[in-house]
Amino acid sequence: MDRLILINSFYPLPEGFEKGLMLTKAGGRTFEQETGRALERMLAAARNEGIEISVISGYRSTDYQQLLWERSVNDAMRDGLSYENALELTRRTLALPGCSEHNAGIAADLGTPGSDDCEEDFHRTPQGRWLCVNAHLYGFILRYPRMKEHITGISYEPWHYRYVGPQAAALIKESGCCLEEFLHFYSDRFTLPCKNSGPPDMKIR
Repeated sequence: MDRLILINSFYPLPEGFEKGLMLTKAGGRTFEQETGRALERMLAAARNEGIEISVISGYRSTDYQQLLWERSVNDAMRDGLSYENALELTRRTLALPGCSEHNAGIAADLGTPGSDDCEEDFHRTPQGRWLCVNAHLYGFILRYPRMKEHITGISYEPWHYRYVGPQAAALIKESGCCLEEFLHFYSDRFTLPCKNSGPPDMKIR
């Protein structure tokens, strides 16, 4: 599986992608195999330093993503928003089915022990601070950083970490780029497809 696959509303997963996924358990959740192994190493390293990190969410089927999408839109409408405004609000925090990194099993929503949902102030916790400093060593990046919302199209999510592999993660960490910027600015180091008939297949030269 391509570790630098770009997944968003412009680059959805190709139909049937999930059928080829090799999944494993990590932190009590399900992930793509390489992602899961890297996540287990990262969780163990944090634990060795006295930091216990909870895994809130991993792989989601597109059917489950559809359920979350519909629930979010309906909740917003119950709060008084129009359908159009409910859609806009949902797009800021939740990807369409097939457009989520969770559907590929390469993203983890992380939290503090006992948390059962994402925490807005996660970046201020010991867990969030540890990840900010160390996650790249295990191939993970903060996928939706602050001040990059206009590029990613997603609001700041201090809990959402995405596996890209240690080499790319180190470059992203050092440059301060988000993934979209990285794939653009570092394209000279990668072989890009002529067109995106599916997510990009990028290999280091």
